[in-house]
Amino acid sequence: MDRRAMLKLVALAAVSPKLNALQNAAVCHMDDATAAAPATAYKLQFFTEEENQLLDQMMEIIIPADDHSPGAHAAKTSLLADLLIFSDEDVVKKRWRSGLALMQKAAAHSSLASALDQAASNEENPQTELERFFVSLKQMTVDAYYTSEIGIHQDLEYQGNTYLAAFPGCTHPEHQDAGPSEKLKPS
Repeated sequence: MDRRAMLKLVALAAVSPKLNALQNAAVCHMDDATAAAPATAYKLQFFTEEENQLLDQMMEIIIPADDHSPGAHAAKTSLLADLLIFSDEDVVKKRWRSGLALMQKAAAHSSLASALDQAASNEENPQTELERFFVSLKQMTVDAYYTSEIGIHQDLEYQGNTYLAAFPGCTHPEHQDAGPSEKLKPS
């Protein structure tokens, strides 16, 4: 072994304990910082308890529980909505507060389900604030539900990325003979 290689080994041996100590300290610190914190109940960021309860009821009416999977309430869609709206612009926050108040006012004359039916009646071309709010409410409900564990795994039955030996293709008889553009048209 030549002199230069020997000096490198000696220098590395001298520094090695210090590097190990730094590495161990960093690993211990990372373990403490990345350890799972105990689960705590979600604390509402934007909605009041009353607003969240109303929102939760409306979302459950839009996506109710059935024999196949739990509904929006079990998926906690209102809590995701709270977090998303909390982090949005003030104009969006104002629209949601106003929309909830409009829906509550409409429900006072009949029921919440009737108020939602009325607001949904012109969903394709909303004209009133209540109808526009319903479109936002429905979109938020669908987005929150289908990004939840319940929506993804129980309702959609998503199994994750799995290997398929063969892809069976479309099994709907009405689309069997159609070309690619015809398959995209609603039935």
